[in-house]
Amino acid sequence: MTKRKRVILLVLLVVVITAGAAVVVSVRRLEPRLHAWVTTTLSESLESEVELERVHLSWMPLRLGAEKLTVRHHGRTDIPPLLVVSSFAVDLRPLDLWSSTVEHVVVDGMEINIPPKDPDGKRPMPRRPARERRESGDVLVRRLTATNTRLAIHPRQQNKNAKVWDIFELDMTNVGAADGASFTAALINPVPYGKIETSGRFGPWQSTTPGDTPISGEYTFAADLGTIRGLAGQLSASGDMAGTLDQIATRGQTHTPDFRLTELDGASVPLETSYDALVDGTEGDVQLKQVDFTLGESKMAASGVIEGTQGLKGKRVILKVTSTDARLGELLRLVSNKPPPVTGRLMIDAALDLPQGDTPVLDRVELAGRVRADRVTFTNDGVQEKIDELSRRAQGRPHDEGIDEVASRMAATFTLRRGVFTYRALSFDVRGAKVSLDGTHSLKSKAINLQGVALLHAPVSKTQTGFRSWLLKPFDPLFRKGGAGTRLAIKVEGTQDQPKVGLDFGKTLRGR
Repeated sequence: MTKRKRVILLVLLVVVITAGAAVVVSVRRLEPRLHAWVTTTLSESLESEVELERVHLSWMPLRLGAEKLTVRHHGRTDIPPLLVVSSFAVDLRPLDLWSSTVEHVVVDGMEINIPPKDPDGKRPMPRRPARERRESGDVLVRRLTATNTRLAIHPRQQNKNAKVWDIFELDMTNVGAADGASFTAALINPVPYGKIETSGRFGPWQSTTPGDTPISGEYTFAADLGTIRGLAGQLSASGDMAGTLDQIATRGQTHTPDFRLTELDGASVPLETSYDALVDGTEGDVQLKQVDFTLGESKMAASGVIEGTQGLKGKRVILKVTSTDARLGELLRLVSNKPPPVTGRLMIDAALDLPQGDTPVLDRVELAGRVRADRVTFTNDGVQEKIDELSRRAQGRPHDEGIDEVASRMAATFTLRRGVFTYRALSFDVRGAKVSLDGTHSLKSKAINLQGVALLHAPVSKTQTGFRSWLLKPFDPLFRKGGAGTRLAIKVEGTQDQPKVGLDFGKTLRGR
């Protein structure tokens, strides 16, 4: 290498070193200005006090990095910060440094806390008048992606837990636009455990009352009902939503092809629902305006609330359930894996209460109401023959084979507590006879313990034939009580699959 070339290389090296030093000095001088720009812009846009620990700028590629951002809504320290960010990076183009548009922001470790409304339904007004806000300088973010995000909506009552959503994927476009941003997100629902995927519109941001920020979109939900003790089944749901962070109206459908009560040895039954609900974001409560559900082919309707209770974790479900087209056989499949012994259409009017708790559903759920079925038939030919025979004898026509395939009527007032049905005025009617019983039926042990009376139209002698009819004729007055030709005290014991019907002779004679 000639001397002249060595001199040229030396000069170039000096120039590069000098330029690099100049860049470093320029960056260091620019970073404080960027720090002030970020904090001022966020403070004015969100009408809040902003703390930012560190800002740094790199040139290749051009990127603004920042760490430990805290935003306090109107400077309040009595509630959690509106926004806490562990770190974020802004991908820039050279011209972005002189504009209010940012191409891409990447955020990690973000926590958003929507503050509660005051008791009068309002939130504090900003400390500076709205006319002082610098709308022309608001930043537009073309795209924002976030990981490890948590959204918490805080209730007014301090002793109630916030409604928390863990969002593990969030992608937004045109954040800061006058008509709001579009978004896609994926989040985890804790109970029942499952993944929610949603997309839609968010904003524009309401800095004075963040809970009034509009949100709308569509969602899908896939969950394992097995994460609720006592239930099993894979649930899939889809729907749409519209409203604000504080209050969201939602409609949708669910499909569970294998719904089952795991504490019983019943079969799986398909469950379909459609719902119209209103979600209170501040409390996390849900008003179920209308829920139509089909269990197998049984159609039912419900309305009620899913609400929190002071000092207790979780939600309480309170529903009113009605049906004019429930199938008795299908409902019995939930409690036994054997073929249902009876079929018929049920009319149901009941109230359901499922309190919070970690114990199995059957230990917590309470039911109270009335049920009626106008045409009940037995699937077992032997049992149905006994019903036919009861009707013949009760009508005083024990030899009339034309009385066949007799349909029964059934009605009851019931309660269910800790897995045990308690019946009052459980009536079972066939032509010529009426049976009325009180007692209990355990869903877990399947044990039945019922007592009551059977009232027959015919006198006791007419229920028999031949010698027995002649022998019982003098006793007709003894059994003729309560306006019936024959009154018998009976009891039903055993199990739901093998009930045993017996006569309580002592109570029959005493007329009790």
